[in-house]
Amino acid sequence: MYSIAQTWRSGTKSGQAPIDEYQWKDGILGRVGTKRVETKMFIRFENLRISQKVDHYWYSRRSHWFIKFPYCKNDKQMLLANIVFFLIFLQLFGRVFKALMIASFPGQ
Repeated sequence: MYSIAQTWRSGTKSGQAPIDEYQWKDGILGRVGTKRVETKMFIRFENLRISQKVDHYWYSRRSHWFIKFPYCKNDKQMLLANIVFFLIFLQLFGRVFKALMIASFPGQ
């Protein structure tokens, strides 16, 4: 699932990769692990790619963030609620921006 709010990180860590925490599937660029993490206000889907070496591993992690709504029963409802929330936010932001522009440049 993809969202507008994303974070990503890549790097190396020593030791073994946390492969047991993720559900793995084959992707275009190799195997991709997916993990769903729920917090009090947000739901995050982490996508992880790793390359295991002898004493360390390289990782690339991308997280897709969603606002958690209490009435959403599944992930599709959550996605739709986030899209509607984003569209309402854009409309309100546009109205505030328009009012600020009119107030900043009166009579033009």
